[in-house]
Amino acid sequence: MNSESFILHIEFETAYKSNTEMMKRMLRYYTYIKWHNDLPIYQVLVVLKKPENIKNIQGSFESTVQDLDILKYNYKVVKAYEIDKSEILKEGKVVLYPLRVFMKHDEIDEEKHIEECLEEVEKLEDKDYYFLTVECIKKLYKESKYEKYVKEEILMQSSLYREPYEKGIKEGELKGRREEKIETTIRLLTKKFGTMPEEVKEAISKLDLVTLELMIDEIFEYKSLDDIKKYIQ
Repeated sequence: MNSESFILHIEFETAYKSNTEMMKRMLRYYTYIKWHNDLPIYQVLVVLKKPENIKNIQGSFESTVQDLDILKYNYKVVKAYEIDKSEILKEGKVVLYPLRVFMKHDEIDEEKHIEECLEEVEKLEDKDYYFLTVECIKKLYKESKYEKYVKEEILMQSSLYREPYEKGIKEGELKGRREEKIETTIRLLTKKFGTMPEEVKEAISKLDLVTLELMIDEIFEYKSLDDIKKYIQ
């Protein structure tokens, strides 16, 4: 490939239902990308599962009005289910290993196929490939088909797998701290000023963690509920 600059758009499709609808979608993506960038665009459609009712997947169309060529549009179509998965291993195309799940495996049954795909990515140092392979398997098979072959200890080594959980844990911790500060703020203010109006409690419950901590630090500086209302408005 030469040094020409261009934008590569790869679209993955697991449920191909209509040539017309897919072309409209690809053309919509093309115009959106073109609207924001002025580089040439090379589009590739990767069909992961063999369509049930479409025999010929089209990747081009022409629009003509009054014998005038208005538009000629095409994109490359790659049928993953027709690719021999063993060839990907022979050629060492590691980046395509997760997609081997969708590739041709006539010589073995589905469960053996799943097991083999996972075993190959398990050997790789980068465990993100294992995570991506599992995600591909989920798109193709029911959980009962693959769950016994997926190793949680390998998944946990993938940064892609850990990220949402670590983020969720952190967000959960922050939420817990905030709720604790809300309770503390309302309790201290109630102790100082007596019964708190519901609208003040509600306003306090909407404050962020930093503001709540500041209020607690300055709790003895407030002379009246009006001071509180002014602060939280």
